[in-house]
Amino acid sequence: MEIKRKGLTLRIFEDDIEDPREYYKDTNVTTMVCFHRRYSLGDKHDFKSWEDFNEWYNKNKDKVACVLPLYLLDHSGLTISTHDFQDPWDSGKVGYAYILKETLRQHNMAEDIGSYDVCRTMIETEVEEYDNWLSGCPQYYGFEITDENDENIECMGVFELTSMKEMFDEMKERSEHKYDFLFDEMLKKQENYM
Repeated sequence: MEIKRKGLTLRIFEDDIEDPREYYKDTNVTTMVCFHRRYSLGDKHDFKSWEDFNEWYNKNKDKVACVLPLYLLDHSGLTISTHDFQDPWDSGKVGYAYILKETLRQHNMAEDIGSYDVCRTMIETEVEEYDNWLSGCPQYYGFEITDENDENIECMGVFELTSMKEMFDEMKERSEHKYDFLFDEMLKKQENYM
């Protein structure tokens, strides 16, 4: 999407966001260990096989606050969940998500070590965030404003597309307000296409 007004150009573009397993690796509470012959999923790990993981888990059960299986649905895109998709042709178990008690202590959540429900919710929340990234939902956009010489004036990204109006309003709020008219014109243009 592009619009030119008063010697300025506003471009709206789809913005790629980083894998949340990598981007939030220092703040993720959950570890996702996946095994798949075609896809690299979850977190980087040193387990060579399911057996390696199971052996490690059996030796370290007392250090694990919670563990849940991970299932992948591979049909017109990828979807990952802690719940079995019950589709024998396009889905199956691909690994585990777990939380170590020590990780909870490091994140000042020691009081949650004994709460299976709280830990389960933490895992499900991180898996849902990862699933959203895998499936490209929600979409994120960025914008760039350039002058008549195509010199960059402003450029920002990672705006979630909830609705065009809400996204443009957020862009206006984070941009210099003297460029509000560009976002208003772009919104009008988009509404005319719909």
